[in-house]
Amino acid sequence: MAIFNKRTKEEAVQTATIKKEATGPVGGHAVRSVLSRPHASEKAYGLHSLNTYVFYVSKDANKTLVKEEVSRRYNVTVVGVNMITDHGKVKHYRGRPTKAKVAKKAMVTLKQGDKIEIV
Repeated sequence: MAIFNKRTKEEAVQTATIKKEATGPVGGHAVRSVLSRPHASEKAYGLHSLNTYVFYVSKDANKTLVKEEVSRRYNVTVVGVNMITDHGKVKHYRGRPTKAKVAKKAMVTLKQGDKIEIV
């Protein structure tokens, strides 16, 4: 049945922006940003020399929304976005298995010469 439910990229972007605009103080929900925070690790800082920056994003974010948010917030030109879903490890607490939260990250590649100052 998935064949009949396919949407074009423009329709997906349009519905995503409508959904983003629909959530607001009117519906009782605060508007959430797509980007949560930058990812701080040695590997992420090593990618800065390649004009690639890593951010934690919301679970319902897609590549198009991340690209629009980064270009709007930091005034840069985004060349590409890669998404990573980090499923939580299973750890044990008092003999019982518990699972860490699922995190979603976006690797954003910028145009040559553009930079983001991350403090």
